[in-house]
Amino acid sequence: MRSLLLNAAAFVAVGLASSQAAAQACANAREKAAFDLRALQTHLMVGALSCGMHDRYNAFVTRFQSDLAGAHRHLTGYFNRVHGRSAQRDLNQYITALANAQSQEGIRLGSDFCGKVGPMFDRVMSVGANADLLAISAEANLPQAYAVRSCDLRTAETPSRTGTQRR
Repeated sequence: MRSLLLNAAAFVAVGLASSQAAAQACANAREKAAFDLRALQTHLMVGALSCGMHDRYNAFVTRFQSDLAGAHRHLTGYFNRVHGRSAQRDLNQYITALANAQSQEGIRLGSDFCGKVGPMFDRVMSVGANADLLAISAEANLPQAYAVRSCDLRTAETPSRTGTQRR
């Protein structure tokens, strides 16, 4: 038991250090979209497992296989750039933490969770293009494993040289 607690504490410490490093780095637009799409994919995966929607998840993955693979390449690029030699380990930890965050959201929502996942599958499967899928994933505002700051956003404290940008 003591060994388990020490291992859990070490995992949390590594995760916090990785999160702090990532918090200082920003993600370009493609990387940010990849984080959003991965959150949507994980949300649907957890929904499929929790709500018995395996066929719907399989259809989603099959239909958007190239989009999901592209997003994974961008996530890998982000983690390589930000985390260096620990990139693969940190990416794996992120994916695991994301699944845990989505699962906790499902627990928090209780019976309402499945009622929200079904319509999300309907919405996702009704889109016609990659841009629509990316828009849905950005708008969904799903839980993330850690905050990712977009390089493209400027705050009031750091105005653009060409004027204020609106998003």
